[in-house]
Amino acid sequence: MKYMMGMVLLLSTTWLSAQKITGRVVDEVSLEGLPGATVQVIDGEAGAVTDESGFFDLEVNEPGRYTLQVSYVGYQMRQVTEVWVRSGKSTWQDISLQRTYLNAVMVTDSRNYETPGSIQITEEQINRFAATYYDPARLVTSSPDVAVANDQNNQVSIRGLSPDYNVWRLEGVEVVNPNHLANAGTFLDRPSATGGGVNMLSAQMLSQSSLQYGAFGVGYGNSLAGVFDMTLKNGASDQRKYTAQASLIGLDFATEGPFKEGGRATYAANYRYSFTGLLTSFGVDFGGESIGFQDLAMSISLPVGKRTNLKIFGVGGLSFNNFDHRTFEESEEQKDRSDIYYENKTGIVGASLNTTLAHSSLNTSLAVSGYSTERDQFFYNENDEQEGALLYANEQRIISLNSEYQRYLGGAVWKLGVQANSYLWNPNITDEALEVLEVSQYLVRPYTELEAPLAKRTRLTAGVSFTGSNEGQTVDYRVFVKQLLGDRQSMYVGGGQYSQLLNPNNSIANNPFGFQLWKNNYDLQRSYRLMLGHSWTGSLVQIQSELFAYQVPDINENSALYSYGLSVHADRKIASGLYYRVGGSVFESGFTESEEELHTDTGFNLSASAGKEWNTSKKGKNKRFSVDVRGMMQGGQHYPEIGSSSMVNYYQVGTYVRADVRLVWTRFHENRTSSIALDLQNAAGIKNEAYRYYDSFTGQEETKYQLGLIPILAYRVEW
Repeated sequence: MKYMMGMVLLLSTTWLSAQKITGRVVDEVSLEGLPGATVQVIDGEAGAVTDESGFFDLEVNEPGRYTLQVSYVGYQMRQVTEVWVRSGKSTWQDISLQRTYLNAVMVTDSRNYETPGSIQITEEQINRFAATYYDPARLVTSSPDVAVANDQNNQVSIRGLSPDYNVWRLEGVEVVNPNHLANAGTFLDRPSATGGGVNMLSAQMLSQSSLQYGAFGVGYGNSLAGVFDMTLKNGASDQRKYTAQASLIGLDFATEGPFKEGGRATYAANYRYSFTGLLTSFGVDFGGESIGFQDLAMSISLPVGKRTNLKIFGVGGLSFNNFDHRTFEESEEQKDRSDIYYENKTGIVGASLNTTLAHSSLNTSLAVSGYSTERDQFFYNENDEQEGALLYANEQRIISLNSEYQRYLGGAVWKLGVQANSYLWNPNITDEALEVLEVSQYLVRPYTELEAPLAKRTRLTAGVSFTGSNEGQTVDYRVFVKQLLGDRQSMYVGGGQYSQLLNPNNSIANNPFGFQLWKNNYDLQRSYRLMLGHSWTGSLVQIQSELFAYQVPDINENSALYSYGLSVHADRKIASGLYYRVGGSVFESGFTESEEELHTDTGFNLSASAGKEWNTSKKGKNKRFSVDVRGMMQGGQHYPEIGSSSMVNYYQVGTYVRADVRLVWTRFHENRTSSIALDLQNAAGIKNEAYRYYDSFTGQEETKYQLGLIPILAYRVEW
């Protein structure tokens, strides 16, 4: 009997697959592995020491979210929060540490928090916060510095600035707008510059990503507002993993792992097909409208020798939005009198090469990206006979290269890089009143930056870049100084000149209707920004406040664009299942020497998110239940008065108010994790005004509204 019991215990131990946190600890600049670094679970007994190449393997007792503390002699201690561990699986963490120097900035508090003017984007947060639709661009609206441009799409306005001045980067290089249904929610049903209904970069494929919008360094270029800096994950090297999800958004399948057991070459891939597209294939529509999308993203990591790694990546997406006209008797509005067929195709392919050198590293990325949109509209008369059409097509292509070398210089870090982009815009518009032009542009930005200690508790980051293009040249300069005030507080000041090469999408500063302007030349637009901020860090909470000012001179004739204000927010990292993110910003944006109102001058933005996770395990079943609630309030946007012949008379829509709720039931099985989630966007069904327009069918002014209650049910399993 004792022998039998021992065998049962041995077999049960063999069958149970322990969950692990694996990864690598490297030097932040040289990317060299740090042997002998200590990795410890906060409030837990688990710990590990890295091997000669910096790799570690750490077993934890149960799945959940963990905080790691990482330390190494001669380096600043770091905490890595919100490490998401699934049942019976490994979770990979890339961890970089900063060197410390005598008479340099010494951080005695090991807590690691977000950089000012930066919003971190992680898969864990996208799956935790309400109404993200598993979309990285919707996650950032939990910040009071980011306002919803229209809740039918994910285009965002940063501190009152136009969404058209945002830029998307993937693996360090600029790419075209990576969003499906870029026409969703726009005034004239035309594609937006930087947003859409759904992002093609699914949460399952993301690694360390962020939105940069503050006093960011010269390594980020060609943007007057913000930069979405996105990175695709490398596949797990120790095991193959799979994720499947079915929801009212779509069917989602992801896989990652090594190409062969014990090998260092890995892959990660994700395919998604929309639920609405699936219904359309069965003949189901939504009030005469059919909508669908599908996308594929992949990442392949290939070691090339001991010091070099090659990463090949790609993203492709297709989407459509078709509307069939109604009969004259059934028509209720102007749109009912047209057939409208919209289609979008987007592709991104590229590679990055990262090489570790002696006390330095070289990182180079190259990508080719492009999209094609078509919108065909056919008009019908009272006899339901077709009379007239407007056919619109638009293509864009970007070839982008970015290479950066960084090394240590004593107690400083020096960076030298170059960004080179080639742009091609090709419209095809049948309206003879519009001049049709092909726009070809180039941009080259060599830059250098130095981060160095000024005193024991003061650190300076200063950089300069030269921008050359077929539209002009300019020199950008940027400075950021941070002063530590004890162990918990710091102050900083930063800013400089920021430039962007204007294009048909963003050459109009105030663009509420989404017009594209096709002309022979576009300016290399210069702008200035200044930030003064304070940060207080507690054991779990960080509170940041910032005064900010943006100015774009000569945006219009004898007029400058400006935005200035105050932002305050508090962020509590998840611990004991509890977290929150709350804040507000007040600002004024507009034009000097002009009566024109800025479309995105909403005046204020308030946001609050809070959540709690409970352990509901019983009878040997490991279960969790979590709730996330998010509320937002922002001032109304501005539009020209109906029938106004000039952009002088404006009206402001009502204050935008929305509450979202996310409920998640999770069960951890022996070798898999399953969950059921219910997302309620605009849970109270508040009727928010979007805009007003003159309807030619009803013969009067009509009001369009934002989305009402949108319930999204999802089932997810990971194994």
